Amino acid sequence: MLKRRLFIFSFIMIFISFSFSQEVSEKKEIAIFSLSYTDWSISDGALGLVDQSIQNVFVNLKRFDILGMSYRLQSQDINSFIQEIQKVKESNLEVPEAVRLGEQTFTEADFNKLVGSFIIVIPVMSYYEVSSDDNGGYTAEIQTSFTFINVAEGKAFANFQVDTTGSDETAKGAVKSAVDAMPIQLSYEVRKIPEFQIKTGILDVNGKEILIELGANMGIKLGDEFNLTNTVILPSGHAVDKKVGLLVVKEVNQEVSTAQVFYASKKPAIGDQLKEIPRMGFESAFYINYISQTDINLDPILAIGIRQIVARGFYKTRPYVGVEIPLGADMVGGFTNFFFFPVNVYVGTELNWFLGRLHITPAIDVALGMLVPIVEEYQDDYVIYSSIGGHVRLGASYMITDNIKVFGEAGYSAMLSINDGFFNSYAGVLYGGGVTIKY
Repeated sequence: MLKRRLFIFSFIMIFISFSFSQEVSEKKEIAIFSLSYTDWSISDGALGLVDQSIQNVFVNLKRFDILGMSYRLQSQDINSFIQEIQKVKESNLEVPEAVRLGEQTFTEADFNKLVGSFIIVIPVMSYYEVSSDDNGGYTAEIQTSFTFINVAEGKAFANFQVDTTGSDETAKGAVKSAVDAMPIQLSYEVRKIPEFQIKTGILDVNGKEILIELGANMGIKLGDEFNLTNTVILPSGHAVDKKVGLLVVKEVNQEVSTAQVFYASKKPAIGDQLKEIPRMGFESAFYINYISQTDINLDPILAIGIRQIVARGFYKTRPYVGVEIPLGADMVGGFTNFFFFPVNVYVGTELNWFLGRLHITPAIDVALGMLVPIVEEYQDDYVIYSSIGGHVRLGASYMITDNIKVFGEAGYSAMLSINDGFFNSYAGVLYGGGVTIKY
């Protein structure tokens, strides 16, 4: 009898565990209102640019079926709108021929569409300003808040604000620059909302390569990361998801993707649950390099810098930009040393070999050296282009958490003077290290 009970109990636990083991996201139906605003003089062109940018973000995410709405709902009318939805949902009342909220009047057909949708998105421009600067250019600042309403529950479940700025020689160009900065941040904020994060499962396992369900059809991109989770059933019967591994997408097809395991405390198996880690898609590497100059008569250089690596949309080969200050670089003359300091900006490409938590990364870049004025009276008139060159590096990094890596690197750095009156060339072996933060 005891064996029989144990068998039944084990069967029930396995069944429960399997029931919770895999959840696969489906497209959600959303209705997006047009952008509303108050108290600001905004041109129709600027309003149209923001509206289109918002629509494009949700379309490009590919995890939504979108119902566009031309209505513009003010922020003070959002609660009234939710209350009207609740009345219809709770009492099953017929929708009147027209529903008026604030300055908007909804037709019966449109209101029924909204009540029947899964989620409503209401964007409101909370701040807008275009100002001229001292150099004859313009700067635009735009703040847009987003409210997400769950129609089934009749309540708002998420709210955030996107702040962007842009500069240009014309006011129209400044506004466009600010609008163009919106998609990356808006996409990230939307993917951070738990209800919109992709959940999927493992279809096949081949060594450290994992075939997962969903692909380009749900907006998955190269470099996207997923946590491998294990569902633990508590004595109370509640299911708790525990992170037990990390995978990165290395190949994307229409309906499936291939991922590589970075680490896992248990062997991944078919049917295991995966959950998206929403990131903006960049990595910032902060480093200090010691450059031992080829000419032994010259002092070594200490280079302090940061590299910005583009991670989302790339796998092994990734582009980056960087800036560093070469402390100890030889500037010619006391005048130069007193009024200017050297800065190198560079752009390059890295190649990654992912060996679990250990990543081996050769990289190469080209650099432009500048002398940047320290004294305020020179800042508007002087930036001296002093040198050209670049770096060749071989790095090794180790993931200490899902979001942080420590690394060491060695290679060669050379900056050749193009302005002998202000700067002397330098070259030599470099070695150093730093920390990388993923976000």
